[in-house]
Amino acid sequence: MAWIARLLLLIPALIAGWFVSREDPRFWVVTMVIALVFIALTCILGIYAPGLRMWPRRGER
Repeated sequence: MAWIARLLLLIPALIAGWFVSREDPRFWVVTMVIALVFIALTCILGIYAPGLRMWPRRGER
């Protein structure tokens, strides 16, 4: 479980590094904001993805 959390925080840290210097005190704030967006998108995907899969495809009944 810890490696999932590390992975979720590794990607936002890389993205924040593109916009904010690592020495800047705001770096971890930007990283946390990006991580929260990723976590929210993951929750939304978890909520809506099963419903999208249940829809019948064309030609199926």
